[in-house]
This record gives sequence, C-alpha cells and structure tokens, in this order.
Amino acid sequence: MLIGTGTLLYTYAGELPSLDHLNAQSLPQTTRIYARDGVTLLEERYQQRRTVVPLDEMAWDLRHATIAIEDKDFYNHGAVNPVRMLAAGVYDVLHQEAAQGGSTITQQLVKNYLLNASASSRSLDRKARELILAFELERQYTKDQILEMYLNTIFYGNQSFGVEAAAQTYFGTSARRLDLAQATFLAGLPQRPTYLNPFLSEGYAHARGRQLNVLNAMVRDGYITAAVADKAYAVDLQPKLAATHQAAVGQRASLAPHFVDFVWNELEQRYDPGYLLRAGLKVITTLDPKTQTVAQQAVHDGIGRYAKSNRVNNGAMLVMNPHTGEVLAMVGSADYSNADIGGQVNYTVAPRQPGSSFKPYTYITALMNGWTPASPLEDRNGAHAFPGYPVHDWDSRELGTITLRESLQKSRNISSVHLFKDVGIQKVFTTARNLGISTPLDPSLPTTLGASELRMIDHLSAYSAFANGGHRIRPLDVLEIRDAAGTLLESTPPQPDAGERVLPASATYLLTDILKGAVRPSMGFPVAAKSGTTTDFKDAWYIGYTSDLAVASWMGRTVTKPTPHNESMNGLWGEIGPASSWKQFMKAYYGSKKPADWARPAEVAPMTLCKLTGQPAAADLPAELAVQDLAVTPDPALPLAGCGSASGSGSLPGGKPSGDSTGLPGVLPSLSPLPLPTLPPIVP
Repeated sequence: MLIGTGTLLYTYAGELPSLDHLNAQSLPQTTRIYARDGVTLLEERYQQRRTVVPLDEMAWDLRHATIAIEDKDFYNHGAVNPVRMLAAGVYDVLHQEAAQGGSTITQQLVKNYLLNASASSRSLDRKARELILAFELERQYTKDQILEMYLNTIFYGNQSFGVEAAAQTYFGTSARRLDLAQATFLAGLPQRPTYLNPFLSEGYAHARGRQLNVLNAMVRDGYITAAVADKAYAVDLQPKLAATHQAAVGQRASLAPHFVDFVWNELEQRYDPGYLLRAGLKVITTLDPKTQTVAQQAVHDGIGRYAKSNRVNNGAMLVMNPHTGEVLAMVGSADYSNADIGGQVNYTVAPRQPGSSFKPYTYITALMNGWTPASPLEDRNGAHAFPGYPVHDWDSRELGTITLRESLQKSRNISSVHLFKDVGIQKVFTTARNLGISTPLDPSLPTTLGASELRMIDHLSAYSAFANGGHRIRPLDVLEIRDAAGTLLESTPPQPDAGERVLPASATYLLTDILKGAVRPSMGFPVAAKSGTTTDFKDAWYIGYTSDLAVASWMGRTVTKPTPHNESMNGLWGEIGPASSWKQFMKAYYGSKKPADWARPAEVAPMTLCKLTGQPAAADLPAELAVQDLAVTPDPALPLAGCGSASGSGSLPGGKPSGDSTGLPGVLPSLSPLPLPTLPPIVP
C-alpha cells in the first residue's frame, strides 16, 4: 500500500491543480443587470448560473438533508469513507458496472469543481487524482468550508448551480429561507437533475419519490422525527414550483432586451467578456422600468394603428434625460423575438435616414450666425435654383418669400436647401459633429433634407442640447458596477448640464421657440418637436423634447425574406405615424403633471424686425416693413441695420449675392455672429 501510494503521488502530483486560496467566491457566478432602482432585474448572464452564499446563510434543514442523503458521516470521516468505498466496489464487481456511488462530499467537490471533467470519465488516472486532491482538501480546509464550497458548486438542474440559484429557480426564495419541505426536495435533485426535473410532470413525480428518500434519511440520522417528516412530505409544492417557473419564463423575456444588449456591448469594451460571464457583477443601469413600459406600449399601439393602412410592422423609441444623458427607456424594435421583422436589430443605434428631422442643425447654425426667426428665405424656383439638384416640396407648392420661422415650422424643402447653402455646408456639419452626430455626412445639398444616415441615439443626444440650453450630452446607460463581494468597481453619478457648451443659450432658445410651433395640435404643455420622412417612405421620425425629457420615435417596415430589407409604408408621414406614438408616450409619461417652460435668456427679447432683412430695426419702421418676433438684443453701441429692398430670389438685401464673405443675410459687416466656446477640431 505504501509503495502504491508513493507511486501515485510521484506519477500524478505534478498534474494536480493548486488548492491554495480555494474558496466559494472563486466559483463562476451570475452577472445581473438591474434597472436604476437596483431592484428590478433586467437580465442575467452567466457561464454558470450561480450566486455564492456563505454556509451560515443556508437553512439548517438544507444542510442536514444534503448530508443525510449524500454523506451521512461527513463530519466523522476523512477525505474518503472506507466502508462506502468497499460497499460500492462490491456492488460494481457483482453487477459488472460502475454504478454504485461511494464518493464522499469531499470527493464530489473535487470531481465537480477541481477536476471538472466529463461525468463519464472513470479512468484510473482520474480516480487517483481525485483521491489525492480529496486528502489534500481535507488537510487544508475545515469541514464547514468544504460543505460551503460543495453546496455552492453542485448542479440542481435548470441552469442552476449552487443552492442559492436553485432556491430562487424552484421556489423564488433564498437558501436561508427554505423550509423543511423545500429543503428536502432540493437536496434530492443533484442525483439526476434531468430525470428529476420538477418542471415536467413526470420529473416532478420522480423528484417527489427522491424527496421521500431524503426525509427517511433524515429520520434515520435523527435530524427529524417520523411525524415531522410525514408533515413535510404532505406539503404540496407543485403550485409554488409552477408559479416560480412561470415568473422565470416571463423574466427571461427581458423588460428591455435591446437595452441589455446595448449595455453588455459597452461592458465588453471595458472588461474581458469571459470575466463578465463569471464574475457575478451587479450592474445598475439608468433604465426606468415605468418609462420603459410606457414606451413599449406606445410603440405597440402606434404600429397597430398603421399596420393595415400603411403596412407598418416595426418601430422604435428612445427616451433620455436631456440634462444628464441618462437613457430612461430604449425600445429597439417592435418585437425582439420576431425574426420575420429582424426584431433583434436595435433601431435606436442602427443608422437610418432622418428625413427633415435633420433640418434643425441647419437652422440652429443660421441662428448662431446672424439669422433671426424673421429672416426672409426664398421658397421658389426649386426646379432650377440648384444646378443638378431639383428640389420639390412635400406639397408640390412654392410659397415665395417666407420667414425662417415659417420655413422650419412648415418643414419647407426649397427654402431649407437655400439656407443650407447660404449658411455653409461645413458650418452645419461642424454644428452637427459638436452635438454628437458621429455617422458620415455627405457634403451635398440633400443632406439638409436627411439623406445621410444617423443613429437615433446620436440624434436624440443632439436634440438634448436644444432642450438643455446648449450643453453637449453623451448617452449614459450604467450608473454603478459592483463585484460579487460588493466592492464598487465603477460609479458614474449623473451630472446635470456638465457637458461642454456647444451652442449659445440664445440660439437654442430661439430654435426651441420655433419648434414649439411645429407641434400641431398643441399638447397643452411646453414641448418642441420636428418630424422627418424619407421620400421613399421607408423611414418616418418624430423627435422632440420638453425642458426635462427628450424622446425619439421611429416607424418602418422591415422584412427578412428573401433577404433583409426595408419596404415603403405607403405614404406614412413622420408627423402622423411616429408622432402618434410620441404623443401617446408624452401624455402617459406626464399624466396630470406638466413640464416647466424654458426660461428665456436675458439677451433674447421680442422686438421689431425688418421684413426684408429679418434684422432689428428702428421702432418707427413703417408697418408694412415691420414684423414682431424674438431676436437677440443688438449691441446698443452699434447702429441698427437698414431695411432696404431685397433684389430677388437667391440674393441677399442690397443685391449682395448669396454666400458672400460675411455669410450673413442682410447683416452689416459690423454685426458679429453669436460667440461660441472654443472647441477641439472636428474629425470628419
């Protein structure tokens, strides 16, 4: 025996895993993603579904039941039980098969945790390693430590590793709250988890028989009396099992699957993907469950309204706090599990053509460079004004000379292209980039009408700067991450309006005042918004904001057969389809409450402006040349601009051609654009 043992040690010791620093906390654990309340579980992701708990947080009945059925003399023998091994050996010889288990709890821990090989492996070398490790484990660790590791390691079926996961999976409770009936039921499952699966009627019957064996073992070993065992066995566990199973199925259909995918993708940029699946992290996100539910309902109802008439089958909605960038709700598609519409595609981050919802970037740039809401724009000659690019409006009409305010509120195309060209394409692109638009923008006139694709999350972040008075917003989706031990790994508390200023407060107020008039009919509280529709009706948008909320809504028709592609929605406009979902959400979100109106900056005031130039004019200006509107108060030390006559389409007052050195329509050279903060260079 000594020679044999020495030979085994010599042969296998070098191949054995180290037992130093072994503890239950090193086991793979489940990472959980929560909503902002830290309670609502959005999803679990894991290599093995497990939550490690210390032995003193496990019910005594569970410990006793496990010892009674698995290794009744666990606390009285060493690494192996010679009597059990001998009995198992005799059985195996007589039956000519290795079917009688003689392993102690220590040996099972070694087999399941340290060696982690195929369950069918019964080779001599594996058995030798198992014995050596079992002896070493008993030498280095106490019985309680071994039992704790064992109960956190074993598989109970239905993706549940360890007793805490099992208690939650089968009874919706913690391991320390298990009663005798539940504890004895769970203690029997590790023998054959698939055969004893209690979520199947046949498996439940088998599990009940195994539970009776556990109770009898506890009576045999003096843990309970026969009367107590009978009372525990009489408890009908099936209703609780069914309710817990149904709740778990509903939970697996995550409240916000696209958002969870979005968060997980971000985490994988900062942590090793394997670590994320086994580290047992607790991730607190920004998502608000109530807001998410309201958004999902709005998308669902909106699609239902237009599914028959316009063939709409998909939609998306994104909700953010415009002061902090917190993502409060993210509905990436109409149905995450619907493969026919490509439901797993997240349309809040997938680039789409924004249509006219891009126009505000042109108009805010104009307002920063001397234009006013009353500045005259040409809404005529669209077929010939832009060589090589005929422009037509949505109603096939031309309105002549209109104000900048009217042009944006009515979403006129011809005047918008004129403005885009006069302001300067690169200036508009600089504004868009500073606001967070990251997708490529084609340096051509159609871009102002939404020909270049944007991501909804970038688009809404940019609009958030309009809502908060000009501060750059970056989306925030994770508030806090802790490891399995509760140690804080990272924390990102929201900081209102902490982003750099990228727009003057005066210009954002003027734009918001214009977009408030684009919401028709009025919603009864201060809100600003802009619609967008592509010419082929494959994308329809409605995006807007209040003083404390920013929301984007999209509708489309997406199909996957014969190949993934988008189809037309038969004339569905952004201000009709997605606007209905957007308005439904806003009304449900605020209920009887009303958001505050925007505070007007001191430098913005109502004043008399010249109809011909849009610039501040003297109070005694003839009525036929005067218009009342908001504008930035001019420097009193500078003379007011004249109110001369305009010299025709495509020209600025006084006969000055469009695109001159000042870039300002009807503005004297002494009038400077609104000051902007110094920003880093923009990378195309």
